[in-house]
Amino acid sequence: MSRTAACSCGQLAVSVSGEPDFVAACSCLECQKGSGSVFAVSSYWPKSAASSITGNRTLWRRGSWKGRWIDNYFCPVCGSTVFWYAEFAPDSIGISVGNFADPGFAPPTYAVWCESKHPWVGFPAGCEEHPQQSDA
Repeated sequence: MSRTAACSCGQLAVSVSGEPDFVAACSCLECQKGSGSVFAVSSYWPKSAASSITGNRTLWRRGSWKGRWIDNYFCPVCGSTVFWYAEFAPDSIGISVGNFADPGFAPPTYAVWCESKHPWVGFPAGCEEHPQQSDA
């Protein structure tokens, strides 16, 4: 299966094949600010699954609570973050699930930083919830 995630204006896109290694929700304050919502849902794929990345993009490197970097790539036209590379997952490409614009996309199997989750947010049954992110 091939899927394409694109920014709001459509000029930045990443196409991947297969299924993600995992889908996770994060309620850390950085993901809340970065997504403009109360949590972010991310899909992680092997780098080899990315068949193409097209369009202009801008890089913003941010740190994490463990001092590791995350390189976020966003559209310089509309500002949507579409994908990233994270030091904690060196063989993966992360892609925002919302950029696939697919209501049938798999739900998260685990959620991290639930200690900063808004109290009215609920995750699907079977989704493991963790107060913080693991040390991995």
